[in-house]
Amino acid sequence: MGFLDAALLADRPVVVAARLDRAALAGAELPALFSQLVAGPIRRIIDGADEVSGSGLASRLHGLTPEQRHRELTELVCSNAAIVLGHSGTEIDAHKAFQDLGFDSLTAVELRNRLKTATGLTLPPTLIFDYPTAAELAEHLDIQLANAPAVTVDQPNPSTRFNEVTRELQALLDQPNWNPDDKTRLIKRLQAILTDCTAPPASSGPSTTHDDEDITTATESQLFAILDDELGP
Repeated sequence: MGFLDAALLADRPVVVAARLDRAALAGAELPALFSQLVAGPIRRIIDGADEVSGSGLASRLHGLTPEQRHRELTELVCSNAAIVLGHSGTEIDAHKAFQDLGFDSLTAVELRNRLKTATGLTLPPTLIFDYPTAAELAEHLDIQLANAPAVTVDQPNPSTRFNEVTRELQALLDQPNWNPDDKTRLIKRLQAILTDCTAPPASSGPSTTHDDEDITTATESQLFAILDDELGP
């Protein structure tokens, strides 16, 4: 300790032979002694445009060869690993163990969470320990994505949608700032819709219905003609 005190009090730099794990130092809070030796972790806020959704990734992978799929997924793993470690670039050795790159339990979970968001897969917290390199992890993701069920968009049930629209309409009608004339017009529109829904299907042939006024003003011969129309031959 005496030599260290003497070195600190000296007015000139002193060279010290020391083995430093720069990746590990970059992934954690730096002691003050090393603050000028290694850049600290870079944490940038990822907005919605930066995150790749599972459906977007699946569409990009669709139609690619196995080699292209593996390369795409390896780049995905490496780029997210670089962000978690605080590297400014994306140069991560795909065949180097994550632990050798500086990952610990906390950063392992962070990487798992990012890949879970990007792929839409359910991934365990021990992901990078089960698949210790980016290349192995990319291969695992490729298999999981290939076996994942296709995402389908269910068509809404008409009755369910009608109930939703009815609730929205009721809430709209309950608002106090309605103009009486506007509300009257709206009610007439609703009544017209109900009339259309309950009206019998239109006949393809010409109408042969006779109203009361036709009958009361018809002559005898016209009455026989009406009966012929109604009763048929």
